[in-house]
Amino acid sequence: MQLHTFIKRNGCTGLSRWGVLGRLACLAFWVFCPFAGLAQNPEMGDYGYLYCHMSDRGEWTAYALSRDGLHFHDLIGGDSVFSPARVARIEGGTRDAYVCRKHDGSGYLMVTTDMCVAKSKQWYNYGIDLLTSDDLIHWESTTFDFRQGPAIFSDPEAPDPYKDYSTIARVWAPQIFWNPAYVWPDGRKGGYMIYYSLLNTAEDGYDRMFYSYADESFTTLTKPRVLFDWGYATIDADINYLASDGLYHLMIKKEGGLPGIFTATAPALHGPWSEPVEDDYVDFEGNKKCEGVSAFRLAGDSTWCVAYIEYSSRPRHYRICKADEYLRNFHSPRDIEGVAAPQHGSFMRLTREEYDRLQAWSDAEEHKHLAPNRDNPVIAGYYADPEILYAEQTGRYYLYPTTDGEVGWNNHDFRVYSSDDLRSWKDEGVILDLRTDCSWADSKGWAPCIIERKYVDKRGRPVYRYFYYFVAEGKIGVAVAEHPTGPFRDALGRPLLTELPEGVRGGQVIDPDVFRDPQTGKYYLYWGNGFLAVAELNDDMVSLKEGTTRIVIPREQKQAFHYNEGTYVFYRDGKYYFTWSENDTRSPNYQVRYAVSDSPTALTGDVSPTVLLAKDGSKGIWGTGHHAVIRRPGTDEWYIVYHRFARPDAIKLGWDAGYHREICIDRLEFNADGTLKPVVPHV
Repeated sequence: MQLHTFIKRNGCTGLSRWGVLGRLACLAFWVFCPFAGLAQNPEMGDYGYLYCHMSDRGEWTAYALSRDGLHFHDLIGGDSVFSPARVARIEGGTRDAYVCRKHDGSGYLMVTTDMCVAKSKQWYNYGIDLLTSDDLIHWESTTFDFRQGPAIFSDPEAPDPYKDYSTIARVWAPQIFWNPAYVWPDGRKGGYMIYYSLLNTAEDGYDRMFYSYADESFTTLTKPRVLFDWGYATIDADINYLASDGLYHLMIKKEGGLPGIFTATAPALHGPWSEPVEDDYVDFEGNKKCEGVSAFRLAGDSTWCVAYIEYSSRPRHYRICKADEYLRNFHSPRDIEGVAAPQHGSFMRLTREEYDRLQAWSDAEEHKHLAPNRDNPVIAGYYADPEILYAEQTGRYYLYPTTDGEVGWNNHDFRVYSSDDLRSWKDEGVILDLRTDCSWADSKGWAPCIIERKYVDKRGRPVYRYFYYFVAEGKIGVAVAEHPTGPFRDALGRPLLTELPEGVRGGQVIDPDVFRDPQTGKYYLYWGNGFLAVAELNDDMVSLKEGTTRIVIPREQKQAFHYNEGTYVFYRDGKYYFTWSENDTRSPNYQVRYAVSDSPTALTGDVSPTVLLAKDGSKGIWGTGHHAVIRRPGTDEWYIVYHRFARPDAIKLGWDAGYHREICIDRLEFNADGTLKPVVPHV
């Protein structure tokens, strides 16, 4: 492998085992590479990504890791990486964390806003913190309280930006940019430009962008100098050099005026900076307010990701959108995934050694930050898509999940568990194996549902049959048994449903749900992914009544209804409750919504689907969805059965977390008006 390829792939830290020779090679790389003379921060590592951010749970600095730069997981439960009281010596809060490598790859740097609104009860602060580390875990800091004036700065002879520093009231969102061309008074070259917004209430009319320089020790700071002043307040700047156009791009929030994230450019790091472009900016959030921008590139990709906090909604949303190689044409915004409390922060690419080191540290500390499982999961192992039944025949509950744990959901068998109290479950074994019991499919067995039907024989004795609808290779089949634990046999020798309903374009024929309407005695089958269809079942329960198929949620209205899959319908006090899952089951944001209707075959009235069950990242609970509902017979006591990512480790697998799920049960409660209370997921 050529040296420059090794360094780009592994970073200078990857040369540590080469000793002095490795360090010299690393320095040589930066001296002789095409952009070594330009002001920029080094990009190294192609194994993973670090998101270093202020926690929305408190004013501390947290970490999250990702392999692909889109799907993250918290380290140490999203708790503070270091003691903010020790690091931030003014107010004891570290906000707006920005992290990067030292210019020579020998360590890491961080800057934070020293501020704690929870203590001060005001949006003022007085300084920033400069931090250094050799391993991204142990940090030392130097705090600069700007109110103390010229004495804290390393260039006392330089001009002062203010007559009186004591009235400085905001020093916000510092970031770092290495400038090899900066010349110190003693002739040394190279320094870290720290840029931030600054407000002196006695001498400024609004927040302006300033910069100072820190030397290689990262413990000194020069006096503030104006970076630019456009005549109105600006905060939260993020600067990147683009080889695509040879310009420095500055993304920033303009206080007041049009909401959004705007871009200015300059041929040099100190400017002059153009006015922000107003015909190409992050404007797709409408009138919602955004700030805290951080742009980064994925390894091997010339285009950009642009992250920011949309803070005017409740709850707030941390968003990542895409931009082209020129950091223009912003599009495709999405919420960050897997982070419990994302806020203003920054991103850095990691080598495998760095990624593994951080993960090992988090794993060792995790027990201090995350409560162990107690009530959930209710059965051991990887399972998903649970169906639950109370059988009149036996007086017991039965749990029918999808067998999980195979990448691509490539499983083939279905099991059942029984209980008399919804807490202790007995494994009753495999009830259907596609490889041996199904002639038309042998893999991808998913999302079963079941119903008990009571008949009377010729002697007047009750006879029970169980109709078990299941997915196999993207088709819906039906199996029949005379006992909840089987044996089940394929009732048709072919699928019950294979084709999309007439008029539906796209989606999948999966996720059946069977329901008996207590008002009419009719049986219905629901199904769909990307759309929701329903049809009445014939009396044989293994065929659909001709002409009864209806589309409850068209594919064209999927977004409006927040609908994806996993429908479950139940009845209470004259109302039909339609519940379903939204988002991809591999997403930490997989969750359950519901709507109430007067009909079992249509959503009536002014339907506004409400979130019923969602993640709780503070507990390490992610990907809560694809559920069933059960009522204790003779009571108004209800429960929801659902899956989540196996806690606590599955979230660390990124997108593969959706193949490692576990089954949970929690209470389902109603308000006086019949609406559902949000479910509180328990560990």
